[in-house]
Amino acid sequence: MSARPHVVDRALAAYGGARDARTGAYIGGARADAALATYARDDTRDARATKRATNGLAFARSVDATARELAGFGARNAVVALGIECSETFLRYWLACAQCGACAAPLNGRWDAAEAAEAARDAGAEVVILDDAHDARWSKAGFRDVGIVVFDASPEEGSGDEDEGWTKAYGRRADDACAMCYTSGTSGSPKAVMLSHGSVCAATRAKLEVVGYDAGDTYLHVAPLYHVGGLSSAHATLAAGANHVFVNKFDPDLVLRIIVDEGVTAFIAVPAMMRELVDSRGGDTVFPTVRKILVGAGRLTDELYNSIRHVFPNAKVTMAYGMTETTSSVTFLSPEDARFELDADSTFAGNAAPGVEVKTDAEGQLLVRGSSLMLGYVGVDRTETFDADGWFATGDLGAVGEARGEETGSRVWLRGRAKEMIKSGGENVSPEEVERILNKHANVEASVVIGAPHTKWGEAVVAIVKLRATASDTEAEHRTALRNWCAKSELARFKIPKCFVFTEDLRSNAMGKLMRDATYRANVLAIEHAVSRVR
Repeated sequence: MSARPHVVDRALAAYGGARDARTGAYIGGARADAALATYARDDTRDARATKRATNGLAFARSVDATARELAGFGARNAVVALGIECSETFLRYWLACAQCGACAAPLNGRWDAAEAAEAARDAGAEVVILDDAHDARWSKAGFRDVGIVVFDASPEEGSGDEDEGWTKAYGRRADDACAMCYTSGTSGSPKAVMLSHGSVCAATRAKLEVVGYDAGDTYLHVAPLYHVGGLSSAHATLAAGANHVFVNKFDPDLVLRIIVDEGVTAFIAVPAMMRELVDSRGGDTVFPTVRKILVGAGRLTDELYNSIRHVFPNAKVTMAYGMTETTSSVTFLSPEDARFELDADSTFAGNAAPGVEVKTDAEGQLLVRGSSLMLGYVGVDRTETFDADGWFATGDLGAVGEARGEETGSRVWLRGRAKEMIKSGGENVSPEEVERILNKHANVEASVVIGAPHTKWGEAVVAIVKLRATASDTEAEHRTALRNWCAKSELARFKIPKCFVFTEDLRSNAMGKLMRDATYRANVLAIEHAVSRVR
């Protein structure tokens, strides 16, 4: 077999760890002559970024050598926790785990040492791999204290030897676990989710089909690789044979510079990241090389979408609704399509992803089923999570309609999280609906709406608002203006916030998605004071 086809086959075998049950072949869409080029970048704004290129053969060999290394110290069939920055090193260890039959558990780099050690223990990790940055942040002692063996992440240099030959991939079925990823914790404590080789392959196929990654792409890893969105997109672009550029930390100025320097054509982000990119560009600068942007974890406002179209004039923008439990995306849609599906009480989320079924239960909760679904939560019996027919309750309220024309998936609308629905004066209030109205105001940068306990109303609708830097009125004037704005928007009177709390402290996760519970806790004294004055 010639070198290049061999490299592509090995790369796909390593990352997939299982063959497609339908075709018997490894998924992909990569050309036989495609090579994986990876670039290591540092994340220091005022330091010259250093670049190191690795071709597909060298990278595939380094993955293979690392798989032998892991198997050598007993990682086969074990859970291996990864504390590694977004880098080629992370991708190498992630793929090597699949290659040798281990189950990888990426650790959130924003956790403190105790949280990281607890998460690794709860996942059943026997081994943790730490790079220098995570060792300095957490230290090895915390993991050893809970009985986990710690190893240092080895450098790429010299990892592969052309004379060693190739290691036979450890046989795994599509329904074997390959990863334990943690939920984002936007509405509660993060939970460890078991993903299978088959679910990762299914999510990869969906993104290849909908987003259209190909071997001509240069993909920038903006999203952290311990997040399922970043991981699933990494797999899709790897399968497509794209080039990869890594950045350890999101910094809008650095990201825009890399887009120019490397000719970046594709990346994924959340609305907060897109806002920073749009606001950080200098003058009338545009970035014509970018052709594919996938946006998740929130909806784009019309104003932000129009700005994105101006700054990235050649980009196809796709929005996605999903969750860790579904290996990322449940639905996909174009912002252009979303404009024609407006509803006062819900948000059009697009069409179900390939291989995903969606329906609602009697209470209006969205249920999903399909090949990209998780195996289950760690430590939770599957019967507590799935019904007898394999449907998973998402916790989101919504509606489902039939596909139209050439559409292949059901049409889905979102109405908010079931447990986050505010009960005020006997009426249900969706916080997302109120946030959509508030975020359209010219002086509002972002908002989080919550229900706070109240003796008369049961819960009072409270808007926690971060104003734009250009907003200059007093807080009293802003309260009046926002209350009038909500009233003019035809928001029902009982949905208009009873009080407004202005703050700079809106908490978000690593993907930039606002965290309702954490924001509430960070502003609880101001919220309680404001609610005490509500009659």
